[in-house]
Amino acid sequence: MKRLEWFERKFTFGLPAGMLPFYLERLQGTISRLESKIKGVSDEILSHKLDNKWSVKQNIGHLAEVDEISTKRIGEMIQGISPLSPAVFEPRGDYNEQTVDEVIGYFRNARHANVKRYSELSVDELAKSSIHPRLKVNMTPVDLAWFDAEHDDHHLMRISEIISLLSKRN
Repeated sequence: MKRLEWFERKFTFGLPAGMLPFYLERLQGTISRLESKIKGVSDEILSHKLDNKWSVKQNIGHLAEVDEISTKRIGEMIQGISPLSPAVFEPRGDYNEQTVDEVIGYFRNARHANVKRYSELSVDELAKSSIHPRLKVNMTPVDLAWFDAEHDDHHLMRISEIISLLSKRN
């Protein structure tokens, strides 16, 4: 089945604050899901750019970078800055030169900081909103958490696809 590409997806925001705990559960669970997917997979597969697209390590590094941007965006929402900072479209680091443990460690630290930031928000802060730079719609921290959880799933699916395809070749 052909999957819908990330930039083709449509999102509806305005989610209630009471949904944040569910999204944080998904965001926290991504670390375990990633570790499960890459367990026992060779560095050669984890570093391979399938079809000249990002490798598994680059996908993981990208998720860490997105967490850093999301944490920044939460602060921007609280401060009333709009539009929000732009997204990360190309990995900043050369993650293929790092061990997978280093890349996962970077992601784990960025994710913990991001979830901690969400967890500290007051009810009033959860109602703040700003314009998303690409989507051109207002989003709250709750909307951002959901958006990031969906983004995680997009990259987790791609990681599964890369590992599956490359494992069949070896």
